[in-house]
Amino acid sequence: MLPDELDLATATAIVKPRRARSVERLTGGGNSAVFEIGCADGTAVIAKIYSDLLHWKLEKEVFVYDLLRRSAVVVPVPTVLAADDSKTLLPKNYLVLMKLEGEHVLSILDRLDDDELATINRQIGALLRSLHDVRFAEFGYVDGSGVVSPHGTNLEYMRFQFAKKLREFESFGGDAALAGTIERRVAEREELLAACEQPSFCHNDCHYGNVLVSRNGGLRVTRLLDFENVLAGDPLLDLAKAHCYSRRRSESTLAALVEGYDDVPERWRETLDLYVLYHWLELWDWYASLGQSEPLPELEAELRALVE
Repeated sequence: MLPDELDLATATAIVKPRRARSVERLTGGGNSAVFEIGCADGTAVIAKIYSDLLHWKLEKEVFVYDLLRRSAVVVPVPTVLAADDSKTLLPKNYLVLMKLEGEHVLSILDRLDDDELATINRQIGALLRSLHDVRFAEFGYVDGSGVVSPHGTNLEYMRFQFAKKLREFESFGGDAALAGTIERRVAEREELLAACEQPSFCHNDCHYGNVLVSRNGGLRVTRLLDFENVLAGDPLLDLAKAHCYSRRRSESTLAALVEGYDDVPERWRETLDLYVLYHWLELWDWYASLGQSEPLPELEAELRALVE
């Protein structure tokens, strides 16, 4: 079970040589608990504590932050201060990061006008373009050492992923007829999946809750957070998730995202829609696996709209 609280003595132990003076639980769910620790020297750090089931994600985050540092990409990511899997100070793995400047876009979303949101989306597009300059040799999910169960082509990888998610969909009670329609639709458009020849570093969770912005000196994105879901894949897979996971998504926000990215291939929109289909299917499976039935009808309606 993840902790709801972190006492000052333990907080001080994990931020040494700093001394903790305050601890606040920020976010977190089944994967991790996140705390902001205010220090006596006026600085603040973030402690991320991982669940027992997903303790390996500590190694993954350290790996991807180091990969980005070595690749010298201009992307504002957190600085790792400590990573501990010894379970001596805490009974779980934890990561300590410098607290980053800015507010989550999600927390101010309702106060942003359309032009401001477009400005943010253009910057998100540019950040993703920089990330995608980091390349892998093979396609697949990334863990603490590299690509897991790699695939030689994007078509092979996405065939595997769609088949896996469709099996899960039916096993959790999803409509078998809809699953068949999705399977046929993907097969009819496989040439779109085959177009990507080189796997890129995909954040794979670039929604507004993982983007920080500041208004100092104009509205600007200051940090990109949470690299737990990184994979080696088609850049359009990443853009698709950034688009479809946006609470105020529209054709205008998508246009701004693509404008900021500034390097999309031919037939990008058809391919992006195919990846949106994948993301909604994956999300449906995830909610169903947790026993959360409330979001499922809306997600199923999204799936039907994309294939019909």
